[in-house]
Amino acid sequence: MNRPNVGSLRFRLSAVATVVVAVVLTVASVALLRVQRRQLTINMDNQLQQEANDVVADLRPGEPIELINANPEDRAIQIVAADGTVLAATDNLAGDPALPNPLTGSATQATRTRNDLPLEDDSYRVLSRRIQVGDDAAILHVAENSDDLNDTIRLLTAALGLALPALIAVLGALMWWLTGRTLDPVERIRSEVDAITTTNSTQRIHVPNRHDEISRLATTMNNMLERLNDATARQQQFVADAAHELRTPLTRIRTNVEVDLAQPGAADPKATNLTIRDEAIGLQHLIDDLLHLARSDAGHAGAPRTEVDLDDIVMQEIQLQRAAHPGVKIDARQVSGAHVHGNPEQLSRAVRNLLSNAVRHANSVISVALSERGASAQLSVADDGPGVPTEHRQRIFERFARVHDARTRDDGGVGLGLAITKDIVDAHGGSITYDDDHTNGACFVVSLPLEQTEL
Repeated sequence: MNRPNVGSLRFRLSAVATVVVAVVLTVASVALLRVQRRQLTINMDNQLQQEANDVVADLRPGEPIELINANPEDRAIQIVAADGTVLAATDNLAGDPALPNPLTGSATQATRTRNDLPLEDDSYRVLSRRIQVGDDAAILHVAENSDDLNDTIRLLTAALGLALPALIAVLGALMWWLTGRTLDPVERIRSEVDAITTTNSTQRIHVPNRHDEISRLATTMNNMLERLNDATARQQQFVADAAHELRTPLTRIRTNVEVDLAQPGAADPKATNLTIRDEAIGLQHLIDDLLHLARSDAGHAGAPRTEVDLDDIVMQEIQLQRAAHPGVKIDARQVSGAHVHGNPEQLSRAVRNLLSNAVRHANSVISVALSERGASAQLSVADDGPGVPTEHRQRIFERFARVHDARTRDDGGVGLGLAITKDIVDAHGGSITYDDDHTNGACFVVSLPLEQTEL
């Protein structure tokens, strides 16, 4: 038989419950003994009262006192005059000195337990009462053997002493069984979760058909496993897409180098070097994007923030795009001042990504607008290109998202620009959406909280 694990929740719950039950039963047993002794004592005192009443009722003025004792083995009666003279006594107290008078002051009656009566070594319950014998005052003592009362209490104490440990042991075993039954579903959930690996990551925990904490725990675990499975799938897809995108420029670089090595002088060295340089630059940009997303996923994308003139950033990025793509017209007449709280480098990157995306897809014109609306700065970047089909608009902010299923891109993008832009905007407490009302091309709208100025 396996020994119980003293550190387990089952053992601790059972131990605590057993200790609590043991304390409650012990206190209840002590209270029962006290109540039983008190009740037996009250019954005996009532008997003594009745016996004293009978003795007083039998007294006749001027006649000799005759005490009748129907139970000489367990009862004794004595009448003592005020001067201590014994006026009358039952046979078992005949010739014995007067019993001590416990009455003081104006007290007329007292009941107490004594072990020093001149009878035997037994314990007696003694009632003492002031009475009148003719014209004289006297004290009536009525004593009753209390051994039966004490024996009853001792027997009850012994019975409880034997029954209580057995009852506690039985209840402890019951607690162990009940906690085991209660925690069995938790253990099953633990076992099922432990059995889930990367090879069976779609396996889920059985949810008990009941509305309690166990079923809610199983449901929560399934939701967590679903999120982990989705995260793993996204990570695997991310790695696969990243590997594909990294392989493309590396393949082009390798091809140019191998051609130059195989046929020295056949290719223009300058053209080869320019091709390698362009591919290396694209590769560097891709690696930078991947590092940004990796830091963001790890929770380390935070950067120092300050008050930023967003219009300055927008105009600076527009100038760079105009210089790099003179064939595309960028209309910035709707750009006005807007101050936000953020990181200038990250915000510049977000604006750059939006403009680069628009340049790649525009036919000839890009429209940029920036204004303050309420508590937000709203930036829109629109192009006159083909736009994004309705069925693909929910996916355009995903990493490596492709509007078409083709794996190659001729426009120079790898599907990370909008994902990074959304990541930056979200980190700044803003939002980015695709404007469905813009029909001539694509339009992206960014909303960022304005810088809060102190009054």
